[in-house]
Amino acid sequence: MTVKVIKDEIAAKLALKNMYKLLMEQIGLLLSDQERKFVNELQAFCIDYEPKIDMSKDVYVNFPALGSHGYIQRLNQWKEFTDAGCKYEMLLGINLAMMDPELDLARLASGILCGNPTFQHGGTPELAKVQDELMSGKKIGCISMTEPNHGSDTVNMEAHVTKLDDGYKFDGTKIFTTNGPKADYFIGYGCVDNAQPRQTMVQAMLSRDMGITTERITIPVVPRVHIGKTYYNGLKCPNSMVTGQPGIGYNNLFDGLVPERLAIVGSSLGIAWSALLTGVIYSSMREQFGKPIMSYQAVSFPFADLCIRLSSATITAFRIAEIYDAKILKAHKKDIPEATWKASAQWSSQIKQLCAKLSHEICYETQQLMGGVSVTDNTRVAQAKGVSDIQEVIGGSRGVQTLILAGNLSKLIKGI
Repeated sequence: MTVKVIKDEIAAKLALKNMYKLLMEQIGLLLSDQERKFVNELQAFCIDYEPKIDMSKDVYVNFPALGSHGYIQRLNQWKEFTDAGCKYEMLLGINLAMMDPELDLARLASGILCGNPTFQHGGTPELAKVQDELMSGKKIGCISMTEPNHGSDTVNMEAHVTKLDDGYKFDGTKIFTTNGPKADYFIGYGCVDNAQPRQTMVQAMLSRDMGITTERITIPVVPRVHIGKTYYNGLKCPNSMVTGQPGIGYNNLFDGLVPERLAIVGSSLGIAWSALLTGVIYSSMREQFGKPIMSYQAVSFPFADLCIRLSSATITAFRIAEIYDAKILKAHKKDIPEATWKASAQWSSQIKQLCAKLSHEICYETQQLMGGVSVTDNTRVAQAKGVSDIQEVIGGSRGVQTLILAGNLSKLIKGI
């Protein structure tokens, strides 16, 4: 039960509808008429649905409600939900993360990390069924890629795949599978020859009833999201569930990283805007020494600086999403130049690191400027900060993104 430590009039101003109003004042001009219509409908759903969320329960009970409105993902068109693309997915992440960042984290893992391969590399009736179950929110998905002894080295994995007459046998252990302990489906990876991962990596849609078992890892900052350790146990996967044959699985893994990181950007931006706007509203109403604390430069100047940086990051993220939509997602794959693929990998790493790090910083700085109330459950800031810890690690930690960018910088001189 929440113990009230904040005045009723301030709590009323911190309502989600007011947060969304301020958000639209900041980003409205960056949206087309169709995008604005999509956001207005999404925000209306969130405002109506937020009071129904039970914060004492796991987030997964909310998946069917998201699915019924096409809000498990919006990277790809599904059924009648045709407003789709990377920018729509970012807008979905921003607004859902402002409502409930833990729920948004889990739905992104299910809808994008697990679901996206069914759109890009599907084609069988079995995979179409998986897609519908995931997008409707009736089933839960995850990605099982990271391994205990390899961490960010996703290429040189130990998981082994054995070719069978009618499919593949998977052996190995994966770690940090978001949604894993609750998942019905796992987008999985392993190599036929572990000494040659680029030539033999397989990607497949694995299901729990094939024999997968999981254990939940305790991660205190996201108590309503289950993150676990996954065991393949020699399961047998039929060819109809394979999304990438040997070698193709490697290409699929890295092609998928770009939209996955851009989707994470949307969630990070939502966390950042949620924390920042909460701090601005609270500080504009909370009085100390006879006047609002926002009137003191020690409070207003840091908030102004954070707003400048967050607005700039949002503009950049939207532009990158628009370029990805036009030049990759909605282009014919055979017509996409190699330079465009390489540039998209670099941009997605840059903006992912920038926004994830910035969201964490904004949450931390907002807590310092707001004081004790910000670490209670009276505002959204504490929950947002907890999820920001996870956002900075998933999709490749800060060190991984820096490694990618540093490698690209070292190659620049070759072009002159």
